[in-house]
Amino acid sequence: MPNPNQRLIRTLALGWIAFGALGLGFRQLLSGPTVTVIIDRSYCDPAQWRQLADQYAALYAQQTQRQLTIEQVIYVSDLGAIVPNAVPSPDEVRSLNPSGLSDPAEIQQATAANPGATVLLCGQ
Repeated sequence: MPNPNQRLIRTLALGWIAFGALGLGFRQLLSGPTVTVIIDRSYCDPAQWRQLADQYAALYAQQTQRQLTIEQVIYVSDLGAIVPNAVPSPDEVRSLNPSGLSDPAEIQQATAANPGATVLLCGQ
């Protein structure tokens, strides 16, 4: 028969493990959907770029409120697609200098590779 102190420690340890597993399970269950955001970085009017950045800021705010999770952001232009290492903040998106030409084929390719992605285009 084990020592009563050992049984108590084992019971407490198993309780904390179960509590942690249950917390992780609820976190996964209650988290919102994951989305990929495709941003067209081709040149556009500065007012239109601010509008696009505001749309991204709204998505980012939903992420901070745990309504959704931004899985990745893809910048698309005629130079190709770029995936930053981390999800950028709205200020980082606002500070970008849009350049190049719009390439519908690149946007279509990024959308095909990421079905259900949210696409942010200038002028929308």
